[in-house]
Amino acid sequence: MSPATNPPACATRAAPRVLVVDDEPGLLELVTDVVGRAGNCQLLTAGDLRQAEKILASEEIDLLLTDVYLPDGNGMSLLSQLHDRHPRASAVVITGSPSVTGTISAFRAGVADFLLKPFSADLLLERINTALDRQANAQRGEMRMARLRGVVKKLNLSRHTISKKVDLLCNDLVAAYGELSRQVDTVRMQEGFRRLLGGASDLEQLLCHAMDWILRHAGYCNVAVWLAAEDQQFELGAYMKYTIPGEPELTSAMRLGLVPMVNREGSIHLFGSEVRDQLTPAEYKLLAGQEILGINCTYLGESLAAVVMFRDEKAPFTDEDVAMIRAISPIFAVALANMVRRSQDPDEQRDEGSLLDDDGPDEKKKSGPKPDADWWKRGEPPPF
Repeated sequence: MSPATNPPACATRAAPRVLVVDDEPGLLELVTDVVGRAGNCQLLTAGDLRQAEKILASEEIDLLLTDVYLPDGNGMSLLSQLHDRHPRASAVVITGSPSVTGTISAFRAGVADFLLKPFSADLLLERINTALDRQANAQRGEMRMARLRGVVKKLNLSRHTISKKVDLLCNDLVAAYGELSRQVDTVRMQEGFRRLLGGASDLEQLLCHAMDWILRHAGYCNVAVWLAAEDQQFELGAYMKYTIPGEPELTSAMRLGLVPMVNREGSIHLFGSEVRDQLTPAEYKLLAGQEILGINCTYLGESLAAVVMFRDEKAPFTDEDVAMIRAISPIFAVALANMVRRSQDPDEQRDEGSLLDDDGPDEKKKSGPKPDADWWKRGEPPPF
């Protein structure tokens, strides 16, 4: 046999452990000499199946090099133990009399290669190199697959995290859009109310327009508008009957109970047991079974009016009704303040286009179209 000239693959990495199983001392000596001189593989030897099985059970093995015919059995029987205990290891079978059936069985059992006797040192190194390279490549592939699975797992975790963040962001955007839409609707509603009140020429028409607007948006209900008087008292400015007439018994009770409560709390929304618990006996006698909304209308910190709305609790006010009355209350207060200022300053009244001037009635203005909101002032039925 010629001496080895090329080192085995094991010389280029951490020393693989090679188990050689053969009962011929000469072959064991050859393998030990060739592989030992050419590389840094750790060589383990066994002369029969029993010794080989002990080594497989106690040592880490990267390559099994075994003869088929051993004194105590067939070397092929070691293949199943090799793959059970060392699934990444390779195997090369040495035989002097190969057969088709034996070859097929060996490959099915996971044999990487065959080495036919007799063989040279170069062929021995070549087969060992090939088997170890195949084993190393398989191990690197498994390591890459393990790293890939780890990366995929991290990507999935990241995807779930990003998905949750995107969902939260979308929810925030939806909520922000909803809030913006509500704010736009509120501004639009306030501007419509402001324009309506801007067309009122006197206090009576102002109250008429305000109550008309409230009824159009909240639906039919009883509405009482209380105006601030001296000594922090309130006087009834207007009352719109829907189901309960504004008799003195009711308005007097409200003046002493509900109106101060609205002025004190800023806004109220009473329904159910709250009506019984928070109204005075005189009020509850007349307002039992009603749902009540009330809002204090302030201007520069001063209370100018209190608006109280109520109707049967079987037709309750909605959240939109509550938001509406709160949104228009400051605008109503500003309109009242402007009306008071105009009534106290005749020059400003003329500048702003009063129906009367020094020369008498403005016939053009008098002959203009009648505002729809003045139906109550004219004693007409509601147009809606």
